[in-house]
Amino acid sequence: MTKMPLAIWALVIAAFAMGADEFIVAGVVEEIAHALRVSLGAVGMFESAYAVGVAIGAPLFTVVGSRASRRFMLLTSAGIFLAGNTISLVGPTYGWIMTGRIVAALAHGAFFGIAALFAAELVAAQMKGRAIATVFAGSTAATILGAPIGAAVGKALGWRATFGTLVVFGAIALVGLLLLLPRGIGRQKVRAIATEHDHDHHAHAHAHEGSGDDADLDAHARMHMGAAGGTAPLKAQLTALRRPAVLLGLLTTLLGYGGVFTGYVYLAPQITEATGLGSAWVTPLFLLFGVGLFIGNQLGGRLADRDGRAALLGTVGALAVILFAMTLLIRHPVTAIPGILAYGIAAFSVVAPLQLRVMAKAGDAPDIASAANISAFTLGSALGIWLGGAAIDGGLGITSVNWIGGLITGTGFLLALLSVRLDRNTPDETHDSRTAHLTHHH
Repeated sequence: MTKMPLAIWALVIAAFAMGADEFIVAGVVEEIAHALRVSLGAVGMFESAYAVGVAIGAPLFTVVGSRASRRFMLLTSAGIFLAGNTISLVGPTYGWIMTGRIVAALAHGAFFGIAALFAAELVAAQMKGRAIATVFAGSTAATILGAPIGAAVGKALGWRATFGTLVVFGAIALVGLLLLLPRGIGRQKVRAIATEHDHDHHAHAHAHEGSGDDADLDAHARMHMGAAGGTAPLKAQLTALRRPAVLLGLLTTLLGYGGVFTGYVYLAPQITEATGLGSAWVTPLFLLFGVGLFIGNQLGGRLADRDGRAALLGTVGALAVILFAMTLLIRHPVTAIPGILAYGIAAFSVVAPLQLRVMAKAGDAPDIASAANISAFTLGSALGIWLGGAAIDGGLGITSVNWIGGLITGTGFLLALLSVRLDRNTPDETHDSRTAHLTHHH
């Protein structure tokens, strides 16, 4: 079994640091509100501003750095993340802390978009989906551990130490990336890939009647050109972002993933009110959900490697079904516990298939499209959380967040189905996992 290179694990550490920043403040909101003499809602705006910063920063940061190497952009994003959290750590007022949150968030989305491409570039073809899923596993761990770490550190050392923890994480990540990310992965390797594609898949090359030039390769091969260091010009990147297939992929991500946080954010009150379990069960069941996230994240990567289209439909469809089912499963302890595990597995199984889908549809210009997809994940979460809160406030009941999440993700599934059916009108295009055959072999 081929092992992941050390550079992948450097990306994982950075992903954990940035992922933790989304959740770590949640553990110390009361302490911050008391210290700054502001409301809990005002402290909650730190998280809202971070989410908006991620959504805006992903495409913006990538456009600004479109002429730079991906290694440089990863290092720059890690540096900006570190700077933002340092501002929050030492900032004397609410405004300064808010500024630090926004600065850190601007680098967050761009990092994950570029890291997904860089990770795919570092490994053998058949491991690309797993490499992307491994990077996102750092964010998965942060989803579960961020708030508990923030609470533990904040209560022991004060709420500013919570931001200090992010500074430490960010510094470790920056040093790791600086030391471990390889240089010089560029066009020479890309052309070697093209040559190998022509040699090993002669019939497929003849179908395109190409001369071996990059332009003669199909969309999947050109996607790997972009992911292997041959960054397309800015104009081509923006043109790719306007392709109907890319826009459809982005909307599929926004809605397909949008149902995940609709129920997750309100899982604790569901456990205590709907399930009838005591508050002592909240932490163990959140940890169980986290186990599901890890399983689902790896499962989604493996499924995407086998068959990208089937993985897209299967994972998004399964998530919609489970979200609807949780409306009933959450009402009884016997069904709620396995239901929460299944919910966690389904929640992150969609990540790699959705990300690979957009990268594939962007062809030879995946950078901006990949970063925009990170924004789609974030905006989808924001949409789901808002709709879930509106449902509860509107008197639909605490468990309504589950079927509302099911409706959101179910709509995403219909878009995914439409996208796959449109693919079948392109006779030369093979399924997404065939990208494995267009790259180097070990």
